[in-house]
Amino acid sequence: MRHRIGALLLMVAFLTGAARPSQAAESLLVRMAQVNPNLHAFSATLRAHVALKSFPFLATDLVGTYYYKEPDKNKVVFTSGVPVVAAQFDKLYAHIESPSQWQRVYTVTTISDDGTTTAFKLVPRITGNIDHIDALVDDSSATVKSMRWNYSNGGYAEMTNHYGDVGGYVVVESQTAHVELPGYTADISSTIDNYKFNPALSDGIFQ
Repeated sequence: MRHRIGALLLMVAFLTGAARPSQAAESLLVRMAQVNPNLHAFSATLRAHVALKSFPFLATDLVGTYYYKEPDKNKVVFTSGVPVVAAQFDKLYAHIESPSQWQRVYTVTTISDDGTTTAFKLVPRITGNIDHIDALVDDSSATVKSMRWNYSNGGYAEMTNHYGDVGGYVVVESQTAHVELPGYTADISSTIDNYKFNPALSDGIFQ
């Protein structure tokens, strides 16, 4: 019986160890944190088309300003569109952590690596409404291709990023997203432009 328990514990230890980031994945995480090393803050114009697939089944266009300040502040201030829809979209952006903060905020494990794309599972270190996040990262560019937030209530939100070179920085130029939450289902397509790099941003913007 003790041999069986010992074997079982060894198997659990092996599987747990295998799930931890490999040396290649650790190297990738370091490179992700080093993308745009001289970019400390930005503001940009975000335009989003949101199509609600649940009641009231409306489509609306949102326009706002997207703010980022290192190490982990994100905020979208919408100036047009349906306020209730805008509030839901802003919540999604509030959960986008910089890769440089991943290992501080999440327990990070490697799910797979096919030589082109690495899949990570991010489990929040502090329990909240997010159960875990599935993230796909481009091995070559060290940029996040997509993220899926899996919520404790059974809902999810997923976002795919498309990048470009603007002013020497690698930034997101467009995104597609799908959200399914209790009573709220939507498809979202957005563009981000008019970037202003390293502006002086007050912390009050993010409150």
